[in-house]
Amino acid sequence: MRSIIISDFAAVNGGAAKVAIESARGLAEAGCEIVFAAAIGPIADALNHPNIRVEMIEAAEVWSVKNPLRAAAQGVWNQDAADRLSAIFARERGRETVVHLHQWTKAFSPAAIGAAAQSGLPAFITMHDYFSFCPEGGYFDFRAGRACDRAPMSAACLTANCDRKSYAHKLVRVARQWRSDQALRQARNLTFIHVSDFARRFAEPHLPESARHATVENMMEARRRPPIDAARNAATLFLGRFTVEKAPHLLAEAAARAGAPVRFIGEGPMREEIARRNPAADILPWLPAEQVFDAMAEARALALPSLWFEPGPLVIAEARSLGLPTILARTTGPASWIADGEDGLLVEPGDVGALAAALTRLQDSAFAQRMGRAAYDAYWRDPLTVERHVRRTLTLYESAHDWMTPAALAS
Repeated sequence: MRSIIISDFAAVNGGAAKVAIESARGLAEAGCEIVFAAAIGPIADALNHPNIRVEMIEAAEVWSVKNPLRAAAQGVWNQDAADRLSAIFARERGRETVVHLHQWTKAFSPAAIGAAAQSGLPAFITMHDYFSFCPEGGYFDFRAGRACDRAPMSAACLTANCDRKSYAHKLVRVARQWRSDQALRQARNLTFIHVSDFARRFAEPHLPESARHATVENMMEARRRPPIDAARNAATLFLGRFTVEKAPHLLAEAAARAGAPVRFIGEGPMREEIARRNPAADILPWLPAEQVFDAMAEARALALPSLWFEPGPLVIAEARSLGLPTILARTTGPASWIADGEDGLLVEPGDVGALAAALTRLQDSAFAQRMGRAAYDAYWRDPLTVERHVRRTLTLYESAHDWMTPAALAS
């Protein structure tokens, strides 16, 4: 089995690149031959493996290109990337070869999808976000500060000034989405891999009817420690970017209403708003990755009150692996892992009163201890290991050629 993995970045700089690289390494260790096609270096040490060959297709990160017209042209359709990827697909094609796209919006553009479609090889797209149908990628109106309710690429979508930066940026994204939609319609052997059952149910109606769908959760390697006693800790923890769609400001207000201690670790434009809504909040900078679990072990609960339809943030899995109770919006991917009221608490997005009530419930030490232990047990019954991720991915790869048309198999 050979997989041509496409990722804008060859080193970890975010969740999508991290999963692409760790998946490539795990697949290689399972005996799969990997061609890792990337546009932006450096190359991660994890890609140094006998079964991995890295193909660098040099291209700048699109928004770092100084000439705005060139940036827009590359973002909408990077023809050089299409040509070079097509050459790789032609050279590597075979009856057991698949293409797997993880990230393409920062450098490769929809041309990566187009090249995969033209190759006739079975193609997989992991949905780390919603760029496969939404111009903004998050199905979120950044100007209104709320989840989007418009049909993607409808007249209402096209005329909405919902971009985080400007309407001019939105128009470039719309042009990119148009080319992406064209490329997706040309794909005849396409599977979307969703990172949670919730994300699959949400995204599937917006994607091409001819495509197949599967759920493969991202991996989260955690050493199994004894469960923490969260009831001995005081503060609820928010861990991540301080941006409007993640709603840290709403958590700050809810904690103030509930009189519950709260701690924020991260950075972002909402920092001042957090402090304004809750002057007693503890606001700390980013921690090194190796200190994250220690920070969680000192919390009473972890809160993820996102306003956007977040597909599969692993911070919830990390918390559950420690026995830390979680509070999260029911319109996020990890909500599908939670038994509400038993091993976590689900709230409506944007409902500050419900969030405050959840924080109040967790002030009951017996309840917090019971919920944390239930979360710990549920996580370790089926932990999100690399081996689990690889096994499920290989199952999809191995069945992919069963879906191919006779003409494609003969080519």
